[in-house]
Amino acid sequence: MQKSHIRVLLLAMVLTVSVFAGCTNSNTPSASQSSAAPSSAASVAPAAPSSSEPAPAAVDYPKGDINILIAGGPGGGNDLTTRALIPSLQETLKTNVVPLNKTEGGGAVAATEVATAKPDGQTLYFNSQSLILFKLNGMDIDLNNYQPVAAVVEDNGVIFVRADSPYNTISEYADAAKTQVFNVGTNGAGAIWHLAAVQLTQTAGIPESKFVAYTSGGSAMLAALAGGEIDMCIVNPSEGKALVDAGKIKPIGTMALERLSVYPDAPTCKESGIDVHFPIWRGLFTAKGVSEDVLNMLDEAIKKATESDTFVQYCESNSLPISFKGHKEFEEIFQADIVKMTELAQAD
Repeated sequence: MQKSHIRVLLLAMVLTVSVFAGCTNSNTPSASQSSAAPSSAASVAPAAPSSSEPAPAAVDYPKGDINILIAGGPGGGNDLTTRALIPSLQETLKTNVVPLNKTEGGGAVAATEVATAKPDGQTLYFNSQSLILFKLNGMDIDLNNYQPVAAVVEDNGVIFVRADSPYNTISEYADAAKTQVFNVGTNGAGAIWHLAAVQLTQTAGIPESKFVAYTSGGSAMLAALAGGEIDMCIVNPSEGKALVDAGKIKPIGTMALERLSVYPDAPTCKESGIDVHFPIWRGLFTAKGVSEDVLNMLDEAIKKATESDTFVQYCESNSLPISFKGHKEFEEIFQADIVKMTELAQAD
């Protein structure tokens, strides 16, 4: 009986030790496990966000067709430049891009429409510094309501005289203009080429010029120059080329920073000692308030469009320098030109 009790007691002790050992093994790492843990933990990168965290939402743009309001009628510079961008824009943005010519008020009506459009990037507006001139010439618009989107090309004024003029450079013309009054053609008081002529006159120290307005534009100015009605006019390079090739007029200088490939013998004003640079940009605007994400998408799409074969060929055939500027840089240029053109308009 005593032996039986001893056997039961021994069995109970064995079972107790086994249970304790099992509990200890399941909760306490072995020596090898314990020594490896710190090394492993030190080499692990910070944990990635949980898969339960939402990913950044994709920009929901565009939402249907994009309309581009064009200041001017079919066949004009704004119209042709816009249409050369469209094939690439449609391919990149995966939507229809619709050009809408707005001739009313020389583009002023379109300017009002885009300023009051919903700020979602679905309505764009193509124009040059003429947008600034609308305000300076009395139109009731607030330039703060416009968001520059991207500039795509940059015209530079070329100074033309008749082919039989005794002046072959802008410095020769400027010297002569200090002792006699020349008739200078413009495209209207307060218009682009009028302000370009004002800046040239001021900077070159010309005491007086007689400005003659041809409000229908560059073609009328050039015809008047070739016909002897005026002594000089400033227009873009491509407008004057036909009459240059015909031997009717000649370029004597440009308002660009570098000589133009289309007129390589015409010096810049700067290299002639006249510190003038008067670029004419053309670009796209939209309503103020469009999100930065949408503007960045448009930056990329428009930049790609300016590099497309269609656009490059169009610009080359029209002697039009491509000069892409994204919305941030274009905003700075736009604000600076508001100041410059306001000063020129007040000085005239």
